[in-house]
Formats: sequence, C-alpha cells, structure tokens
Amino acid sequence: MKTLPQFLGLVALPILCAPLAMAQPGRPAASPPELQGVYQSIPDRMTLPGGLKNAGSPAAIALLPEAIQQAKSIDLKTDPWKQCQPVGPFRMMAKEQTKIELVPVSAMIVMLFEDLSHGMMRTIYLKRGHPAKLEPNWLGDSVGRWEGDTLVVDTTGFNDSTWLNDEGAQHSGALHLVERIRPVMAGQYLEYKMTAEDPKTLARPYSYTRYYKKLDTEVLDDPCQDEQ
Repeated sequence: MKTLPQFLGLVALPILCAPLAMAQPGRPAASPPELQGVYQSIPDRMTLPGGLKNAGSPAAIALLPEAIQQAKSIDLKTDPWKQCQPVGPFRMMAKEQTKIELVPVSAMIVMLFEDLSHGMMRTIYLKRGHPAKLEPNWLGDSVGRWEGDTLVVDTTGFNDSTWLNDEGAQHSGALHLVERIRPVMAGQYLEYKMTAEDPKTLARPYSYTRYYKKLDTEVLDDPCQDEQ
C-alpha cells in the first residue's frame, strides 16, 4: 500500500511545474530533467563509476562552543528518531537506506518518504519565494528553482524540535539548508548535495553528498516503533 495521499492521484503527470531556462533567440527553451520516481540512498561503502560515492555526515559538523555545551546537556533518550518524530531534512537525507519518491504536482515537487514517521512529506514550491512570515515547523519552507539540470532547494523556517545529528546537536531558527539535486549516469542515480548554514550554532557551513539509486518499485508503509 502506497503512502501517497489520495489528493496526489495524478502523480503520473509529466513535470509541468518547473520554470524553463531562458531560451536563446530562435531556439526553444531547454526543459529540466524529469526527476519523478522512487530512489534509495546507496551504502556508504559503495563507489559508482567515475569514483562517485557518498561523502560527509551530520556527525562531522563543527559546532560553536556554546552549541557544544548545549549538545552535552541533551538527554540522548529524547532523540526525536527514537520517539518516531520527524528528524528534519538535514538528518533524514543522510540516513542509510532512505527511500523517497519524487512526485511533480502542478507548481511543486512533492517528496514522499517510505519512513513516513521520520521523514513526513515535503513540498518543494517552484513558483514562489519564502513567505514574509513563516510558521516554523519540522521540515521548514522549501522553495526550488532549476539551474540547468540541477534542482536547487532553499529551505528555512525550522522549529526547535529537530536535531542536527544523533549526538544531540541543536540548531537555531537561523538554520538555512540548500540542496542541489541532479540526475547522473543517464538518470540511474540522483546526486544529492546538502549544505547547512546556521551562524548561531555552526562554526562554519557544512556539506555532505549522497547518491540515490532509481528503483523500479513503490514507496510502501514503513511503520516506526517508539524506542522509549
């Protein structure tokens, strides 16, 4: 049984939502690549042709001194992951065996997670900017744009209920994520690059890379069991 909500019944529609690149006189505008499909992150030990492989980890972020002390005071038993709560894109997209489905719908791309409890459902808006006033939430507000064959996703507006890693690193309301997603190897894989900036908790911006393999399968229900 798919996790795809009923109101997304027209998922088979082609990508109609992404703005096209500016065309040169006399030439049609180039269409962005079609990202629709189901993808799963490859193991860290795996290397793809051309030397492509996962790099970096949320565990390797550099925190400011006050943020280090704050993390030390956190009870790791309260980890949102252990309580079947959303963990936010920065942690979720780096987790092993994360399976997602990308679904273009009207002026947006929806990202569905098989692990619905931890990932929820993200909406990437393609034809608007960030609202002047954001209501903070687990996933933030995501705005996307195309740069050639790369989908660039800018996300802000996070609440304080998610962690940056398994060691209790917190973030502030200033957390800003930029994701760059593009198909590689003739669309067999997605190259996913995540960059986090938070001048109130991170000593410097941090980036990691993951590769997701396209699968001929469906996103299924993957129930979470509370570890408490």
